[in-house]
Amino acid sequence: MSSQGIWPLTSSVDWCEDNYAHSYYIAEFWNTISSIAMIIFGEVGARINSCNSFRFRLAFRLISVVGLGSLLFHGTLTSQMQALDEVPMVWSALTLLYSLIESIFGKKGKWLPILLALHAVLCTASITITTGALQFAFFHISFGSLEIISLILMFQIYSKKKNSHPPIKYLFEKGLLIFLGAVTAWLIDLHLCDYVNGGEKSILPYNPQLHAMWHILASVGLYLLVVLILYNWHYENGRKCKIEWRYGGLVPVCRTLDVENTNKTMNKAAK
Repeated sequence: MSSQGIWPLTSSVDWCEDNYAHSYYIAEFWNTISSIAMIIFGEVGARINSCNSFRFRLAFRLISVVGLGSLLFHGTLTSQMQALDEVPMVWSALTLLYSLIESIFGKKGKWLPILLALHAVLCTASITITTGALQFAFFHISFGSLEIISLILMFQIYSKKKNSHPPIKYLFEKGLLIFLGAVTAWLIDLHLCDYVNGGEKSILPYNPQLHAMWHILASVGLYLLVVLILYNWHYENGRKCKIEWRYGGLVPVCRTLDVENTNKTMNKAAK
């Protein structure tokens, strides 16, 4: 939905929100503001969960980087900021896939991270070098395939442990449901814009800003699924862990009991 503002429209996609409707300096206002949800969930996730491994701190903080890139992309709709949004999404997905593979199939040595790093380089090059419809296709093939593989692996964990580990059952079912709702909002916003933008053909009286809704729902769903991967990774590596509920019982947090017991011992010693 293009209209004139401060930034030249060079991105390979323009979403359903009217451009510069609220500010001459912000291309898509609601899509920009809603990107902050990803920054918050990523940073909070890294701080409150027992991420006893660099890979999970990286995974959470890459979500924050995605949120920052999304904020800049929707604020400008330029190809450079689009790459800053999309490339970290691929990196984040590869980081989580690494932990999923090792959790299910065991450690594979150095060849697995090297292979995934090479795949990241290939995806980064294809996303940043290409333009237009080809760029859009390259990104969604790269990221979409990683999403599907990761969900299949998470389903394997869910099928095996849903009865013996209630947190895995809850995190997978709720996380997947919310994430699928987010994807549905994304698809409608992209492919059925004329029917939901509040215009002449629209079946709705106003634009519900479905892409902004995607940002928020995807942040929540992804957080739940990352906590699931973290919980299972701790379990498979011999660490006892549990799910605690923070912020009024709304946010699940993975805590390792060995860390908790160590803190209690230290507190007793200090007294």
